[in-house]
Amino acid sequence: MNMAVDCLAGYLYVLEKDGEDAPPASAMKDISLKSVVKELGVDTRDAFVNMVSVDVAEYAKDHFEKSVRKTLTIPAWLNKAAQEKHINFSQTLQEALLAKVRS
Repeated sequence: MNMAVDCLAGYLYVLEKDGEDAPPASAMKDISLKSVVKELGVDTRDAFVNMVSVDVAEYAKDHFEKSVRKTLTIPAWLNKAAQEKHINFSQTLQEALLAKVRS
């Protein structure tokens, strides 16, 4: 998978999750390569216009919504206390990891 597809899929996925509409795609003939090169400060020899497409739903299944199994070790007393309070370990771990990632 290339970075352009990863970037586009992530952008469109977040827009969809946030209930926002994606801007319309640009026609390739309307893209000024000189403007992009100037804006990004790259060498014109390294620049080109390319079409990027992605099936966001299919990409999300493999990259954003796929769950992975993780094994962890916690003290026995903590396991017992959490089970007595009917704490969902998976949900709690996800919430804690999200808080750490976002900080």
